[in-house]
Amino acid sequence: MNRVRTLGGQAARAGLLALCLAGAGCATGHSPATGSEAALSVSPGYQALFRGESEGPEGKGRFRLAVTLLPPDRLRLEFFGPAGGPRLVVAASRDSALALRPSERVYERAEPSARALEGLLGVPLDPAGVVALFTGRPMCPPEAVRVEVQTRPAATFGRTVAWYEVTCPPGEVRYQARCAERGGTLLSAVVREGISGAIILEVEYGDYEKSLGPRWPRQIRVRLPRKGAAVALAAVEGPWARNISEEIVAPEIPEGFRERAPAHTRDSQGLLGAQDPNPGD
Repeated sequence: MNRVRTLGGQAARAGLLALCLAGAGCATGHSPATGSEAALSVSPGYQALFRGESEGPEGKGRFRLAVTLLPPDRLRLEFFGPAGGPRLVVAASRDSALALRPSERVYERAEPSARALEGLLGVPLDPAGVVALFTGRPMCPPEAVRVEVQTRPAATFGRTVAWYEVTCPPGEVRYQARCAERGGTLLSAVVREGISGAIILEVEYGDYEKSLGPRWPRQIRVRLPRKGAAVALAAVEGPWARNISEEIVAPEIPEGFRERAPAHTRDSQGLLGAQDPNPGD
C-alpha cells in the first residue's frame, strides 16, 4: 500500500506538499534517487494542493485534490473527500491511463483519450489538455499558438477596450483564450468540439503566482455546459516547481488490487464527485 499513500496521502495527515513532495521517493515508498540515477528518473514539474467545490445535477460536493504534473502530457491527480485517504488516484500520459481506487482495492486501465479521462475525471480532456488546464496554458504546442489583438468600443464615448485573443489550430477541439497583454497570463478560455463547435468547457483563471519562475493560476473555475456542472478550485499549497520522480506519474499497481473494466459512463467521478453530504455546514 505504500504506492497508494502518495503526495495526497501525506497531505491528509498534515502539511502534505511541504513535507513530502520535494522528495522523489515519497509517492512510491522508495528513497529519493541520487547522482546519475536521479538524472535519469527525475524531471522538472509542477505540484499543488487544491480545495475544490463542485455543483451539478447530483448536488454539491467538496473535495481536496493533490496535483503532480510533468508537462506536456504526464500527470497524477489524487482526490480526497473532506476526511480520510484518497478515494481516487489517476495517473495518465500520452500512452496510457491508470485509475486506482484504494477503498475498493481495484484499478482500471484505459486509453489516454479525452473520452476515457472524462469517465474518470468528469472533464473531457486528454492528458495534455489536463496539464494545460492546471497550468493556464493554451491546449496546443507553443509554436502553434496564434495571438491577435481584439478591440471593441467602450462605454465611454471615444474609447476602446482591447485584449489579446489566443487560439490553437483547429483539430479535435477548438481552443480560444483571452489575455490582457501579449504573452501575458490567460484570463479565460473556451474549448469547443472540433466539428460542431459546441462548447465542451469554459475556464476562468485567477490569482497567479507572483514569484520568480513559472506563473501558474491558483484559482481555476471550470463550467461544463453539457453536464450542467461547474467546479471551482483554489490552491491551498503551491503551485510549486518541483523535480518530480518518474515513478509518481507512472505508479505500479499495489499488491492485492484487482482489475475492473473502465467506467466511461459514470457521472460522479473525479472533479464532479459529490463527497460532502452537508456542503452548507
